[in-house]
Amino acid sequence: MLLRRYNWNVSNVHEAWFANEDEVRKAVGLLDKTEIKPPKARELPSYISTSISDGPGCLTLRCPTPSCGAAVGVDMVNMLTSDEDKKKYQRYLLRSYIEDNKKTKWCPAPGCDCAIEFDLGSGSYDVTCHCSYSFCWNCTEEAHRPVDCETVSKWIMKNSAESENMNWILANSKPCPKCKRPIEKNQGCMHMTCNPPCKYEFCWLCLGQWSDHGERTGGFYACNRYESAKQEGAYDESERRREMAKNSLERYTHYYERWATNQSSRQKALADLHQMQTVH
Repeated sequence: MLLRRYNWNVSNVHEAWFANEDEVRKAVGLLDKTEIKPPKARELPSYISTSISDGPGCLTLRCPTPSCGAAVGVDMVNMLTSDEDKKKYQRYLLRSYIEDNKKTKWCPAPGCDCAIEFDLGSGSYDVTCHCSYSFCWNCTEEAHRPVDCETVSKWIMKNSAESENMNWILANSKPCPKCKRPIEKNQGCMHMTCNPPCKYEFCWLCLGQWSDHGERTGGFYACNRYESAKQEGAYDESERRREMAKNSLERYTHYYERWATNQSSRQKALADLHQMQTVH
């Protein structure tokens, strides 16, 4: 009870106990004398069993007698509950030890039930579980030394965020002037037709209505109106944004493809290693 109260830190328990023993006893329900009178004594087994069924809150359970306040600890649970309830209680106790203790963590590998104890004075945060999964103790992502955790976090966020999708849309599409739906142009002339039900026809370059275009405006593969407006700076901002998005997307794709290739090779090597260890 004491260790759980102070997150399984023995030093903190000693410090608090010698500083004010009575206060610590009161905080955890560790009283000098515990007296449970009928009918409360008869109700206690079902009271404890119900609390265990409700979840981890049973670890801080107190006596149901209002004037008592004593903690219901492991000894009382083992004495008054069924084997199934005892197992549940022990699982909650183990989870508390792993999850509330700064020196222990569950292995984040899918399907692994192991926990790892870490030497906080170690110079490296890289740890390897019995299941062969290596991860960073600090951020629990895959081991990433020498890259720092903040950079890894940004990289993961960039891979999963919508920002790159928006960059792709900005770099490779334009909004329909009528319904604003993004339209991609990958080949062909400048005559664009939006998808149904819109069906708006427009020029890809200047976004003007296509009925106003023809041979005099440059035909199907050019737009004099766009070129004139561009020289006057009318499209400077939109073109600048598109160019920035395109450059950002190309840079991201360049590094992501190389990272993904290395990651795939690493996973294959680990799988081969695991297979060899299993065979031999």
